[in-house]
Amino acid sequence: MASVEKRYPDAVMRPGIFPGILGATAILLGLWLVGSEWEFAIRLAASIMGAIVVVFCVQARQKKYIASGVLVGIIALTWNPVINLITPLTTLGQGWLFIEILAAAILLWSGFSIKVASRS
Repeated sequence: MASVEKRYPDAVMRPGIFPGILGATAILLGLWLVGSEWEFAIRLAASIMGAIVVVFCVQARQKKYIASGVLVGIIALTWNPVINLITPLTTLGQGWLFIEILAAAILLWSGFSIKVASRS
């Protein structure tokens, strides 16, 4: 008799994909909307999505996600609209644009790489 193979071999899920994509999109939209009336909403969305990804890093309970949790936590604090850390950093010019693209890439990568054990 043939052995029965599982349809889904790993009992893990990747809950950070959607918040990672939304957060990276918000950060990249912030490149074009700096100084507009939408800046607060964009920064708020990026900060909240970053905080959600940090929560998923903590839920994963694995040491390999510590670095991505710290990096995404820094992103969530930097893009927080209540604590204005972005305005002094925009004086970096092209360097700040690179930092924004790098932050979006880190958030996207963290969202895709975090695996949490499923509760089934």
